[in-house]
Amino acid sequence: MGGKDPHSEDVEGVILATPAHHAAPLLRDFAPAIADELQQIEYASGAVVSLGYRREQIAHPLDGFGFVVPLVEERTILSCSFASLKYPGRAPEGTVLLRVFIGGACQSGLLQLSKSALIELAEREVAELLRIQGEPILRHIKRHTRAMPQYHVGHSLRVAKINRLLKVHPTLTMASNALSGVGVPACIESGKRAAKQLLAADGQEDSESGGRAVAATRMSCLARNS
Repeated sequence: MGGKDPHSEDVEGVILATPAHHAAPLLRDFAPAIADELQQIEYASGAVVSLGYRREQIAHPLDGFGFVVPLVEERTILSCSFASLKYPGRAPEGTVLLRVFIGGACQSGLLQLSKSALIELAEREVAELLRIQGEPILRHIKRHTRAMPQYHVGHSLRVAKINRLLKVHPTLTMASNALSGVGVPACIESGKRAAKQLLAADGQEDSESGGRAVAATRMSCLARNS
C-alpha cells in the first residue's frame, strides 16, 4: 500500500539532544564524518547516593555548598553536595540532604559493588569527613551509566571539527553535554544555542526549504529505526 509512513514526520529542523554514543548511530548514514567524531567521545559512569540526616547529627558547620575530593586523598567518593543548602525545599526543616558521588573515570571499578555496598561506602565517608553521628534517616541510590563525557586532550579540536561539519546541514544541530559543558547550565545554554541556530536557518531563502525538509525527514526515519 502507498501513502506516508505513519511513523515519520516532515519537519524543518532537527536537534539531536542525546549523548554522543546515541547520536553517532543516528547520523551514521546521513553524516558519517560527524558520527565518526562523536563515536570517539568517551563516557564515564557514576552513582549518586542521597543521604538524609537530622541537622543535629552533623557536627560540621556546612558552611558551603559541598566539597570535591581530590584523588590524592585516596578516598572512595568523588564529591558531596549539600543539596538542601543549595536548593530550598529539598529537605524538611531541621534536616539535611546530602548527595554523594561515586565512580567516574578514575574509580569505575567501584560501580561493580552492590547498591547496599555503595550506600554503606558513602555513609562511612561522609560520616568521617563531616563528623556525623548515627544512621541516616533517608537512603537512596541512582546509577548513571555512561552519563559523563570525558573531555580528553584534543576535545576542543574535535568539537571545532564537528561544528564545521554541521554547517553543511544548517537545520541539523546538537544540544547535549557531549561537546561544550557537562553541567546543567551548560546543557541549558546548548539547547538555547541550538534553537537559535535553527531559527536563523529557517530565515534563509525559500529555495533551500525543500532540501531542509528532505534532510529532516531522513533524520526522523533514522531516529525511528534506531
